[in-house]
Amino acid sequence: RYRVELKTSVVQDLSALGQGEQKQNFSNTGFVSLTIQDSAGGQAVTLVLDSLVPGDSSPIPPDAAKGAAGLKWHGFRQPSGRVNGLQLDGESPVAGAIEPALLELFPPMKPGTKEGQLWTDTTDTDNNGVAVRTVTNFQTSSDSYNGAKVIRLAGAFSSAMSGQQASPQGAVNIEGNGTGANTWLVRPDGTCVSATHSANQNISVSVAQMPEPIPVTVKTEGTATLLK
Repeated sequence: RYRVELKTSVVQDLSALGQGEQKQNFSNTGFVSLTIQDSAGGQAVTLVLDSLVPGDSSPIPPDAAKGAAGLKWHGFRQPSGRVNGLQLDGESPVAGAIEPALLELFPPMKPGTKEGQLWTDTTDTDNNGVAVRTVTNFQTSSDSYNGAKVIRLAGAFSSAMSGQQASPQGAVNIEGNGTGANTWLVRPDGTCVSATHSANQNISVSVAQMPEPIPVTVKTEGTATLLK
């Protein structure tokens, strides 16, 4: 069972519309149960949200957070350790608020990886019509957690995005780039006991009705801790 927290800061510069900057800062905390079963060519993973606690200024209403308890995701963990995506059972308007933090529970590292390893990974994903390419440089080292030896996996990444999404105002063109870092502390049996995530994104949003693109800055910080 894990405690996961995701903090988000969004700044939209609406100067082109005569409105100046609009800022949002909010956080959400979830308690999640994880089940892993060996499967052909990897592992089947199931995550169940036990509870969701919206932080100050969170856009999630308390009733919606309460109703999110019991949400279930399924995924497949590859031999590389990576889970490329999670599939939610049913639908929920609040699932996306915590789902990015759930992916941080899976260190993208092969079982048995030792300290002192270096490698680079490139991933391509599609976010509702926006193509995202991420290049990550990984490094392993020896560390300890509660007095026990663990492997520390650190990843520094850069990303680029480009694409178009539909909206009530018409097509929205999105371009941007970002940087960030992840760290995981992993037991010899592959269990993640702790994880952190930070990212900064600079995005340009264009809509035909707007005179100029809108600059948007998004900062995220996430943590995950094994409770038992």
